[in-house]
Amino acid sequence: MGTASVQADKVVNVRMSESEHTLLKAYCASLNRSMQDVLRDFALMQIQKQRFCCRLVRSLMDEHGIEQDPRVGKPCFGYSCYYCRHAEACTAGETDLLYVPRQEIRELVAEESSYIFDFDGSSIEPPNQAG
Repeated sequence: MGTASVQADKVVNVRMSESEHTLLKAYCASLNRSMQDVLRDFALMQIQKQRFCCRLVRSLMDEHGIEQDPRVGKPCFGYSCYYCRHAEACTAGETDLLYVPRQEIRELVAEESSYIFDFDGSSIEPPNQAG
């Protein structure tokens, strides 16, 4: 999930409704990334996540020379990587830290989820709710 486009020799067309396309386009624009890159990232993330429990996916990844993403064992692996302070180091397998949001996304985060700005990289668990 780097910031540069991946040079690829295959193209996949994805059919979606007009509203889904508009949503995807706006989402990708908010990330300053192409729809192609975001769809590729999300598809590979989901396949990578399945690798830990599925012999078929392991076999297919091995057969096609797809290396395991170093982030795959982390519970935060997914869309949050786009907003994480240490995304590059994590992608390179250089840190064991979990998700720590970049401060510049503070205005985008829903009030009930603002606790994420207390994350220090050791956990992504919400605080206990006393009831």
